[in-house]
Amino acid sequence: MQGAMRVARRLVVIVWVALLLVLIQRHLPVQRADPPAWPGAAPAATTEESWLGLYLQGHKIGYAHQRLAPAGDGYRTQEQSVLRLTVLDSEQTIRVAATAETTRDYALRSFAISVRSGVGDLHVRGTVDEGALALRLTMGAEEQKERLSIGAPIYLPSAARRHLAAGRLRAGERLTIQVFDPSAMQHHPMEINVEQREALVVDGVNVAAWRVRESFRGMDTTVWLDDSGHVLREHGPLGLVAVRESAEAAVSGWQDNAAFDLVAAIAVPVAQTIPTPREVSELDVRLAGLGATAPPGDGRQSYRDGTLRVRRESAAGGGTYERPYRGGKWRDELAPTPFLQSDHPRVRRTAEEILAGETDARRAAERLRQWVHRRLEKRATASIPNALQVLEMGAGDCNEHAVLWAALARAAGLPARVVAGLVYVEGVFLYHAWNEVWLGTAWTSVDAAFDQMPADATHIKLIEGGPEAHVSLLPIIG
Repeated sequence: MQGAMRVARRLVVIVWVALLLVLIQRHLPVQRADPPAWPGAAPAATTEESWLGLYLQGHKIGYAHQRLAPAGDGYRTQEQSVLRLTVLDSEQTIRVAATAETTRDYALRSFAISVRSGVGDLHVRGTVDEGALALRLTMGAEEQKERLSIGAPIYLPSAARRHLAAGRLRAGERLTIQVFDPSAMQHHPMEINVEQREALVVDGVNVAAWRVRESFRGMDTTVWLDDSGHVLREHGPLGLVAVRESAEAAVSGWQDNAAFDLVAAIAVPVAQTIPTPREVSELDVRLAGLGATAPPGDGRQSYRDGTLRVRRESAAGGGTYERPYRGGKWRDELAPTPFLQSDHPRVRRTAEEILAGETDARRAAERLRQWVHRRLEKRATASIPNALQVLEMGAGDCNEHAVLWAALARAAGLPARVVAGLVYVEGVFLYHAWNEVWLGTAWTSVDAAFDQMPADATHIKLIEGGPEAHVSLLPIIG
């Protein structure tokens, strides 16, 4: 159980990777709601470079390097970001690289993103092709293809900033764009609002800057731009600050420092301890700081007037049935996704080998839980997990456990989903991921990392959805 408790501390690393990818959206494909030509947009005649130092709660944790250069009849953009964090006593260095090829008016032709942490690396490539974005995802030894309809030319967010700089940098100006989020493989709207002109201190010098607010998936980022649309400073979720610096300053001042302990910084404190949390069957807790996010209500938990009541399901309740599930209600919870490849032959074969002919839905869910708990080494990873890669690695944190269990369950004909929220561990609540399975009359919680079914009542669900949904926690975290 101690290994499971340690793995509960690591969901926030995955959320952080999602945040880093969101920040890189400033330089990845977007689609304007009203696709424009870019009249007056200042073309880059020569190579432009910028360096940003990355800071979290006053600690320097890394840097980002951005480059835009003419290439043929268009442009090539490049970005590299490096950050270093500590999760418990495990140091994580995360490297993100992104490139894109565009036309002369910044319309996207292709892009590539890689997220490297040494464990669970992710690579995504995309090409605009006949009104669609053709994607190739490489995760471990597996490659899969996706195709997203776009219906119009797609652009880089940096092009939107250039458009602002070409005459729309004035108070009250607004834009709405559609941003491709590689952590979710989906498009989401980003709203950009030019707020006002104000003085900003850069390298000890007062400069005039435009303060711009960008809202994306419930997260607000404030960015200060110069008159050319270049970033001077950004304030993002989790207290992340990006500051324009020289190349020498950006790559120094952080390598020799102890890596920032992100988990310790955002653990949720409580007024009183819970002596035996894994045995808790009922919990009433007052919650604050959720903003517009209200915990979902179901047969396990209810939320009213700031108080959440959690009641652990009965181990014998929830019913059962003969698998596979044949109803039509939970089709989405049986379907494969880019991160839950339940239709892959290896996942299907593994599920059937584990179950060895077991047809009872409840007993099948329990077998899968026990197998995943025993099979995966409890190890911190810093990537966006997917079932095939987890199966190949044989290791991971709570996200890897949840993603693999959900894919195996769906492959076995059990409606299953990933959920995320908080769990009580060693005196604080920490961000965590687990599962739910439909057993005929109700959803039952499953935590393969803790080897629990149902999960104890200190599991507080905040969102439903796999890795593609975890970025929704960012407005709450911290």
